[in-house]
Amino acid sequence: MEKTLIQFIKVAASKLHDSKLKRLGGKDVTLALEGVVQALNLDSKDEAILFTALFDKSCSGYSCDLGDMAAYFGCTQLDIMEYVSALKSLVKKGLVVQTDLSECRMARQNFMASNYAISCILENKKPEFREARILEKEFDRYDFCKLVDAQIQDNNVTAEALFQFIEQTEEENMAMPLVKDLQAVITSIPARALFYEICYDFFDRDGNGRSDLTSTLRDMYEAYGVRFRERKSLLDGSHPLIQADLVEISGDKEDILLTVAGRKLFLGEDFGAFGKQYSGLNRYSFVHEVKEYVHSKEHDVENPRAMVRLAAKIRQMEDSNRHIASLQKIKDILSEEDFRALFYIVCDACANGDVISISRELNELYAVKERNVNLKLFKDEMHKMQRLDLVEMVTETSFFGEYTVLKLTDKAKELYFEEDAQLFIEKVDKKELIACTDIKEKRLFFSAKEQEQLTLVGNTLQEQNYQSLVKRLELKGLAKGIAVLLYGAPGTGKTESVMQWARQSGRDIIHVDISAAKSMWYGESEKIVKGIFTRYKRMCKRSSVKPILLFNEADAIFSKRHNMEGGRSTDQTENTIQNIILEEMEKLDGILIATTNLADNLDKAFERRFLFKIRFERPTVEAKRNMWLDKLSGLSLDDAARLASDYDFSGGEIDNIVRKATMMEVIDGVCPSIDIIDRLCGEEKISKPYTKIGFSR
Repeated sequence: MEKTLIQFIKVAASKLHDSKLKRLGGKDVTLALEGVVQALNLDSKDEAILFTALFDKSCSGYSCDLGDMAAYFGCTQLDIMEYVSALKSLVKKGLVVQTDLSECRMARQNFMASNYAISCILENKKPEFREARILEKEFDRYDFCKLVDAQIQDNNVTAEALFQFIEQTEEENMAMPLVKDLQAVITSIPARALFYEICYDFFDRDGNGRSDLTSTLRDMYEAYGVRFRERKSLLDGSHPLIQADLVEISGDKEDILLTVAGRKLFLGEDFGAFGKQYSGLNRYSFVHEVKEYVHSKEHDVENPRAMVRLAAKIRQMEDSNRHIASLQKIKDILSEEDFRALFYIVCDACANGDVISISRELNELYAVKERNVNLKLFKDEMHKMQRLDLVEMVTETSFFGEYTVLKLTDKAKELYFEEDAQLFIEKVDKKELIACTDIKEKRLFFSAKEQEQLTLVGNTLQEQNYQSLVKRLELKGLAKGIAVLLYGAPGTGKTESVMQWARQSGRDIIHVDISAAKSMWYGESEKIVKGIFTRYKRMCKRSSVKPILLFNEADAIFSKRHNMEGGRSTDQTENTIQNIILEEMEKLDGILIATTNLADNLDKAFERRFLFKIRFERPTVEAKRNMWLDKLSGLSLDDAARLASDYDFSGGEIDNIVRKATMMEVIDGVCPSIDIIDRLCGEEKISKPYTKIGFSR
């Protein structure tokens, strides 16, 4: 009857146990070993000898190192060394496994028969080689550092013994890149020992590990004096690892951690795959990751090397996402990594419909000195990102008061978001925008004095003249904004004058809805008024020709400021609104025109801010005659003169008569007679029947 696998092994074990590996050429042991070789498809009797011993011990639940195998056979460990190649062959075939993969010294490695091999033997099945399914594990940099850590954590190992161990272990692994590269830059064995320990803490915590400075030095050195000297050299920067830029001390002086250069030396070819991955991001997830890093503990602003680490991290993230085309454009115009980091954070806020507080964000990004320097640059509007028209400072108002935020400009949105930019660019409300091309030409009639003033303003607003004026004002150090106040009786042509200036100069009009500028909610009105000027500034940047910001019936918000003694909260709100407008007019870079029927209601503080102040009188008789002739072509000179003389109408009131006459002509098909025109004039006033000027006919 043919023997089973386990029977072959039992016979072989009985012959080999305590055999001292002698008399192996005997007939019985030879047959037993050949049976094992054939049954397991082994390459040699040496493999059969070692497998038999390991299987025997594994069935008892034990793993064996070379010393255990020597004891099994009753021989010396030196005798077993002849069988190391056979042992490695068994491991490669998957019949034997090493149970302690981090141990690099062969004499201390432990082995046992694999579960797969044991199962096959018990079931009397010939095992297949499972090389393809075995992870071929070599002793690598991680095992090396783990081995060093085990020595450091062993209380029975002195510092001197530790360094001797490292020297010996490095000699055994001279081909390892970690050992070779570290020895090339660090000659001190104690410094290398510390580096290996920091590396272990780094990867043991999934790439986020730090080493506690105090406890690490305590574990390494039993002598207090040595600990203190090492600590001092690390803190004052004279330590070899600090000098080589491989490690750094945290801002709170409690931890020691790898620099980017240190990580690269340790991780080698694994550098790009270890830790958090930043590749494959899109333009939205990229800026979010930048924000997450800046706001994380990893960016420690108190660390003297914080900005160096930030620069390296930003470059790493950008290099990992070269497919985002806009990143290269940003790098071309913003060479400073900290500026780019802040820009990306503002982009993230924009993408989420949010804003960032400038003071809070600078606090996250910089230490105190750099923070204050950058804050001053922003306040003076001299920061590089402002000069490049990438960001703008905007003052927001909330229940808790005002705060300053950073927002992307439209130029920046187009630069970073590219085809998605239109999702974030604020569109001007059509009710708010009056395009110059939509304004119809209209003849206006004024007195000689008024016409002279109006012509001067109209000529000033012609683009060539306007640009020359602005340059001249800048050279003289004067305010370059053009503010115009048009005041006088209703219907005298104030608003229409603005319309015709806009048409003639090719300027669109941003028409402010005064009623919308006042909100019932506390703090909202101020925010709305601020928003008016913010949108106007954006329109100025977008437009090749600066538009006109028009406040019609401006006395509603340009009114006199209230005395706050015992005043109401609404009075305070109105005062705040007026202060906002005064401040914005002071730094105006554009054209603001305000019209009002009630000039006496304007606060005196507004007077000096208006470059032009033009009073519109009720039209003269001559002007009214020309209006009648221009608007009703069928009138005779005499009838036009009489209407101008008899009725003290404004231009707006004459327009009303003309509109009603036109309606009658459309309905009746006949141009109204002068008598009907007279009747319409008499019906114009609603307070009482209109009384003609002078004597009745």
